[in-house]
Amino acid sequence: MLIKKQNARVHEGSKDCTVYEHDHPTNRLSYATTSIDGRYPTEKRVVNTECEGMFFVISGSGTIHSEKGDFQINEGDSYSLKQGEKYYIKGDKLLLSLINAPKWTPEQQKVVD
Repeated sequence: MLIKKQNARVHEGSKDCTVYEHDHPTNRLSYATTSIDGRYPTEKRVVNTECEGMFFVISGSGTIHSEKGDFQINEGDSYSLKQGEKYYIKGDKLLLSLINAPKWTPEQQKVVD
């Protein structure tokens, strides 16, 4: 199944974060791209209660601030996010490719502390 960018579901993760969800017909995984130019979330941290995820940096740079440490990311880097891992991201024109398993839903993403 082909999903073109113009058919992706677009939502704002925060004022600095835009997400393009490509809704494929599977519950086993999901795919999205996100652009972050600033901080996501705007304050505190987020956690996914159901999914583990993989971030791949398409372009730009940033820092993932996780309970596991602070990780500088640049074009071509990837970061594996464990289910339940608390984090926030600061990006400088950061464009990420996101793969989640099982399929991501907004209800799973919680703002914490």
